[in-house]
Amino acid sequence: MLAPPQRHRKRKPRAALRADARRYQRDCRKRKKDGLHRCTLWISGVAYEGLIRQLRSTQQLTDKEADDHRRFEAALARLIEAQGKRWAT
Repeated sequence: MLAPPQRHRKRKPRAALRADARRYQRDCRKRKKDGLHRCTLWISGVAYEGLIRQLRSTQQLTDKEADDHRRFEAALARLIEAQGKRWAT
């Protein structure tokens, strides 16, 4: 006979939760001190495909890297950072 499935995940100890919260807050304070800001953007599929095409044609991303969402976000962040710096000066 098979054992019944576990219905609840085991909870983390309270000390581990506090340590995670402290680490998160420490990282947030460091990013704020470094002058970094988080921007969440919603863009259309057409714009998304256009950005991928732009990054591939300028050889900032390879075809394989363009399929990886994290690499795309990193390349997009570099693109926005460079454009922002250009307009700020």
